[in-house]
Amino acid sequence: MFERRRTGRARPRAGALGSVLALAALGLPAAPAQATAHDTAHDTALVPAVTEIPAGAGNGRPLGATVADLAARGYEEREFLMSGGADTFQKTGVWTSGGQWGARRTGVVQDYVTRLLVERPADPAAFNGTVVVEWLNVSFGVDLAVEWSQSYEHYTRAGYAYVGVTTQKVGADKLRSMDPGRYGGVSLASDALSYSIFAQAAEAVRANAPALLGTGTPTTVLAAGHSQSAGRLATFANAIQPIVPAFDGILIHGRGAGAAPIGEGVISLPLTARIRTDTAVPVLQVESETDVTTFADARQADSARVRTWEVAGTSHADGYGLAQYNAQNARDRAINDGRPISCDRPVNTMTWRYASNAAYHHLDRWARGLGAPPAGPQLGLLLGTIRRDGDGNALGGVRLPDLDAPLAAYAPTNSGGEVTGACLLLGVTTPLSAARVRELYPTRQAYVTAFTQAAGRALAAGHLLPADHAEAVARAQATPLP
Repeated sequence: MFERRRTGRARPRAGALGSVLALAALGLPAAPAQATAHDTAHDTALVPAVTEIPAGAGNGRPLGATVADLAARGYEEREFLMSGGADTFQKTGVWTSGGQWGARRTGVVQDYVTRLLVERPADPAAFNGTVVVEWLNVSFGVDLAVEWSQSYEHYTRAGYAYVGVTTQKVGADKLRSMDPGRYGGVSLASDALSYSIFAQAAEAVRANAPALLGTGTPTTVLAAGHSQSAGRLATFANAIQPIVPAFDGILIHGRGAGAAPIGEGVISLPLTARIRTDTAVPVLQVESETDVTTFADARQADSARVRTWEVAGTSHADGYGLAQYNAQNARDRAINDGRPISCDRPVNTMTWRYASNAAYHHLDRWARGLGAPPAGPQLGLLLGTIRRDGDGNALGGVRLPDLDAPLAAYAPTNSGGEVTGACLLLGVTTPLSAARVRELYPTRQAYVTAFTQAAGRALAAGHLLPADHAEAVARAQATPLP
């Protein structure tokens, strides 16, 4: 089913795969995936085929389409089917907590059809050469573009292209059930295919850039994923990237101490999984307060190719992202029949996005050979609990101005809500009392001064970008005190 190009990369032949594409284009179910023996080199990913989904297919819009005003930012949204044959992998040797994990292909390839959600500059000249490829999160049974929701402002300011990949079976099944007219051909046999599919998305971005990106071949392709996707990226970085070098850099956002299985069934994994220090590509880990208590056992010293930021005041998910998810869900009705997620207390509104934006900026430069990111101090822990000041805010960690000149206390977990587990991840914002605010800032100008100084420190540390610094200071200047 596959033949070798002279470049050494594999490409699909016409025939069975063409039939899958034809069915998918018509919105019809694809034939069941068939496993075939396939011998490939250990230094290449398979190059899949891509075909654009017509704008009016099915319900007429992508499931999970962004709620951002793309036109105002000079961007456009497109959606594609990606199809081919996906490898499966198995572990070799003993996997230890150090992350130097051996893996090999099983020799079995299965057909698949999945989707790519693309946000790209409308003007090809505005593309800066970097693509962020996100392993879409399926913790709630539907694709969620967490990285896009947090950092789309930076992506569109800087000229990145973005590709969200339906990488796991539950996400593919949800697409097909929600809109069979648009996604009837989408089919992933199991999550064991996910690592190969994600690597192939990077290959598709390079090999099919004119179709996917509307421009030439990118110079830098970054991998990103949040929460359960971050656990899979930890496994990808340690076991798959070394034998299938698909990406130029990897951002792992909000993971615990462990990692994800490489195949199906019960597979022995170390309880603690650090990122291998001999990685050939840079890896930046970014953790919220919610994550750190479970991640702490996997802490590791910064090295030439691995950095970790622990961002004080932040929660696993927050109010900024939730506003977008609620708007998408009200439209798509993919979770809880479209009802918004609400918690017992106001959710965390710490400006996580500022740290996320800075992380992408530095990872992009790092992958281009322009220097490593700045260090990020660890959050203070005592007996597994985050140390806090008298107002209840965390000590240590990467410090954003809203935490160093606070008007509220920020906690990492919440309670309540109709969607199981969601509020545990959304954190809490508790405004400081009026008396405490007056004690901290006798005048409004005192608050603006304190905030501006805090923003300057974050800017100098490299944890706040100039555009976000300007936004933050302007917001402080317009904020009334209680």
